[in-house]
Amino acid sequence: MHRIQNILVATDYSEQARRAETRAAMLSVELKASTLEILAVQETRMGLNTPATASESTECDVSSVDSVLVENRLPVSLAHSVDALQCIRSLAVGKPATAIAKRADELDSDLTIVAARSKKFVPAFFTRDGNDELVRLSTRPVLLVHTDPDRAYAKVLVAVDFSEESKEAARHALAVAPSAHFTFLHACQVPDEGIMRESGLNTEAMNASRMALCEEARGELNLFIDQLGTRKQLITRAIHYGQTVSVLCDYAKRMRADLIAIGRHGKSRFVERLLGNTAQRLMDRTTCDLLVTSTSPPGGWDDRPAA
Repeated sequence: MHRIQNILVATDYSEQARRAETRAAMLSVELKASTLEILAVQETRMGLNTPATASESTECDVSSVDSVLVENRLPVSLAHSVDALQCIRSLAVGKPATAIAKRADELDSDLTIVAARSKKFVPAFFTRDGNDELVRLSTRPVLLVHTDPDRAYAKVLVAVDFSEESKEAARHALAVAPSAHFTFLHACQVPDEGIMRESGLNTEAMNASRMALCEEARGELNLFIDQLGTRKQLITRAIHYGQTVSVLCDYAKRMRADLIAIGRHGKSRFVERLLGNTAQRLMDRTTCDLLVTSTSPPGGWDDRPAA
């Protein structure tokens, strides 16, 4: 089981970023994290644009997590449960996604938290494309906070495609939400179904093929969950036929999930632009938070477009 010890949260002091700060403070208390750092990113210095390569981080203030909870209007009962936990406030200069990913590596962060930006909410500081870029650059799990947190995560939906990436997402989700009810969902699709239909395969044969595929996936899902090791969370298994994003969105709405966890595959930037980033498509279509992890070689904070 993964242990969340170091948490980094980025802020621009907007209302949306306040939600991310609040969730970070709540998680640091619930998970008994050892470090919480609140990072503000400044893109300019003295009114001048800084190069994309510029990034520096300094500790500028140390305060208690208790004060963060109180400032963000958390219930008094939760704020009083903090036992001498402290948080660091720091400043970085540079492109937000680049600076955040770099600082997460320097901190050896177990979780990086930022405000989610959907098509409906795209402020100037950290844009919808910024979410995509951070997820691509980060070597660490990224939690995109969409909702105003008022309690610990209670219902978590994990997307399972039986890859190492989805296994990593499941392990991190179990660590982030130790008291939640988990649903592990696999979306089945028959390969080349369109071609099969064009070739004249009848509906009965197509349905039989779908049922066989889903039954095989059921056994794989049981094995997948067993391989996650000992856990205390309640587990639900689900197999549904259809496109991954549509199935996840529909199921998340039906179960009223407050967190979706997915594993990011190592697609190139061109492929992600062409087909769309799964994480961003989910964020545009759901209202819950999103945890994105990766086991693939990251882009790294040096892998960035030229200034």
